Amino acid sequence: MKAWAACLAVVLCAAQAWAGTIRTIQSFDGNTGWLNSQPLTLADLHGKIVLVDFWEYTCVNCLRALPYEKVWYDRYKQYNFVIVGVHTPEFSFSGEKANVAAADARLGVTWPVVLDGNSVVWQRYQNEYWPHEFLVDGDGHVVLDHVGEGDYPATERAIQDLIRKQQPGVDLPKPMELLAADSYTKPGAVCYPQTPEVYVGLWKSPDASLGNREGYHRDAVVSYSDSGRNHFDGFVYLQGPWFNAEQAMVYSGKDVASDDHLDVRYHAIQVVSVMKPETGKPITVYVDQDQKPLAQKDAGSDIRYDASGQSYVVVDQARAYELVMNKYFGHHDLRLRPAAYGLGVYSFAFESCEVGTDR
Repeated sequence: MKAWAACLAVVLCAAQAWAGTIRTIQSFDGNTGWLNSQPLTLADLHGKIVLVDFWEYTCVNCLRALPYEKVWYDRYKQYNFVIVGVHTPEFSFSGEKANVAAADARLGVTWPVVLDGNSVVWQRYQNEYWPHEFLVDGDGHVVLDHVGEGDYPATERAIQDLIRKQQPGVDLPKPMELLAADSYTKPGAVCYPQTPEVYVGLWKSPDASLGNREGYHRDAVVSYSDSGRNHFDGFVYLQGPWFNAEQAMVYSGKDVASDDHLDVRYHAIQVVSVMKPETGKPITVYVDQDQKPLAQKDAGSDIRYDASGQSYVVVDQARAYELVMNKYFGHHDLRLRPAAYGLGVYSFAFESCEVGTDR
């Protein structure tokens, strides 16, 4: 089983500038397909400056790195620079080519992406993390090995150094400034403790995430009862009928009752949930925080509001949804209320770095 290193302790992850023992670029043989490119061999890449980027389209930390990678690719592809994204899936659905292609289109990923559906490339690179980047010079030597978020200006400077070695005197732009959300190393920034990532299904650690006394029952629909009291941080509490899939809990109510829900208590600023409409049809999911609709100041980018002011998200693809971006760090109870049969809830990830606006 692969280690899921979401690198939520961002400052620590940013410090890991050299993470492993791989010293040369490795083959991409054993892949399950390519997107945005014909298959690339090491011979095709010889002489090029290559950023090998292990990522996963549901990984919140990978998504936070994308704005920088887009800028680097646009700025430097004319200077013999290429990104090869290695997409090694975390979930079964995120290994499907159609889902990755849809994510590429939605996220604006235009560089070559190799599909590593069987983790062959992952293992060849001795990888354990998303995101994980290897910067390779024209001779195939790894000059930078970086795990996790952060150090973006340093990575861009390393790319520029390799370009200048190949093209002395070239005029290159100033490295991209940190985005506000990534300014956690600046004065006044704080990274608070946060709830660890929660896997809702039983595949990672059975009974570790489910707070209901009914427990897990593989491949069965269980009618769960949640008193709403004495919830522990980082545990999922269910009300109503839910199917126990290996990687998710799937809402199985036929006549949707208003009190059927999934609750999770957490401490953090941001909450991202991986969800999927298992029937293929869009599902409206009402989202409450602390027993009331999300305040607009605390709403994540995927939250919408109906005419009555109720906050909700439309789950229409298998992907990560940003539900909460609290203005301030704190402890909260988050409740999801699916309005239709078939909502699959896979995981919750939390972030807690603030740039100082709460001071």
